[in-house]
Amino acid sequence: MYYNPYPYFVHPYHYPTSPLAQQLAVRPIPQHLAMPNTTPFPPVDTHKLKMSATRIKAIMQQAQLLTDKIDSSQQFAHDLMNAAQLSNKTEVDKLITSTGITMKFDANYTPDNFRIRLMDNGCCGITINLSW
Repeated sequence: MYYNPYPYFVHPYHYPTSPLAQQLAVRPIPQHLAMPNTTPFPPVDTHKLKMSATRIKAIMQQAQLLTDKIDSSQQFAHDLMNAAQLSNKTEVDKLITSTGITMKFDANYTPDNFRIRLMDNGCCGITINLSW
């Protein structure tokens, strides 16, 4: 015996639609609900974008200090990784500050990576992801 998981019979022919349903489908959208023709965006002002681009250069120089120190010093890389794996946040922050970074940063780490976010007063920022 055949089991039909769908208890409804699907008829091969469609039922005709009523003329009332067709009239409702072609009604135009009322003007008060339609989207306005004006652009909702303010005029383009590149001042803040250019200021962010200038500030991001300084943040990139700070990030370069950290990555250069990790790359050039085996002992520093070992100490940073060891402190992160032991979840010693004060030691991690102290080591990062010892590289010469002067701006605000937030360091997070997991058993397989290290993430530091350098921020400049809410203007912009860079996140560095290093894995080990």
